[in-house]
Amino acid sequence: MSLARRSFMAGGASILALGLAGCFGVRAPITYDLGSVDGLNTRRRSSRVVVITLPKTVQTYDSQRIVVRDAGNVLSYVPDAQLSDTLPRLVQTRLLQTFEASNFPNIGRPDDQLRVDVTLATELRAFEIDVGKGGLATVTINAKLVDEQRGAIFASQVFTATRPGVVTPAVAAIAALDGALADVMSQILVWTARNA
Repeated sequence: MSLARRSFMAGGASILALGLAGCFGVRAPITYDLGSVDGLNTRRRSSRVVVITLPKTVQTYDSQRIVVRDAGNVLSYVPDAQLSDTLPRLVQTRLLQTFEASNFPNIGRPDDQLRVDVTLATELRAFEIDVGKGGLATVTINAKLVDEQRGAIFASQVFTATRPGVVTPAVAAIAALDGALADVMSQILVWTARNA
């Protein structure tokens, strides 16, 4: 084997080893889940079928990362942490489970193939740790009830909740956001039962 060929192969092996070392040196993010709310007793005025759609949001929140807002609206993410699914899908699932746990009748998703009377459409406006406000965990969701027969919105409200929070450790950031989300979902459940 020529000297040039041996040098090329040795160099290639060194680069591969360095690349593998770099791969093994990167820590995988820890995955966290969010919870639903159990045991809320609600009374409905009607038995209309309500469907919970996938929340709309800006790209900032449409991921598995947890947003940190710093002074001057500078955005980053909680390091080494991710959610168990993209935030909109996770919120839709936990909201549905919250309704189901309260024995809210005639509730489902769009793909349940129900004859829909009312759509609960939501928009995620905030799900973040706001460092500029002292580490405040903030969750804000705008909810609308749409009469599918008339094609009109008949109720709309913005729901928000905050909890003291920190960026690190990540488990504390998630716990604060999970608590704020639970407050918001409880508010949405009571409001929907009253209006839908």
